[in-house]
Amino acid sequence: MKELYIISESKTTAKGYINRNKQKNLGCRYEKGSDHGQYFYILECQHCGKQYKSNGSDIFQRKCPECQGGNP
Repeated sequence: MKELYIISESKTTAKGYINRNKQKNLGCRYEKGSDHGQYFYILECQHCGKQYKSNGSDIFQRKCPECQGGNP
C-alpha cells in the first residue's frame, strides 16, 4: 500500500498566497519536489501570467522565470 503524505498548510503554501514578488500560489501538485522533503506547487506571475513549478520552501522568494529573471 502506498504511503499517504500530509502536506502542511502554512501561510506560503496556502492556495492563494501571493509573495513579495507578486507570484500567486495556485496550489500543490502532490508531486515530490527537487528539494529534500518538499513538494511542487504551481505559481502564477501576476505581472505576465506565466505558470511554473516551485518547491514549497521557495514560494516566499520566487521570481518569475519569464519576466523577473527567476530560475526556470
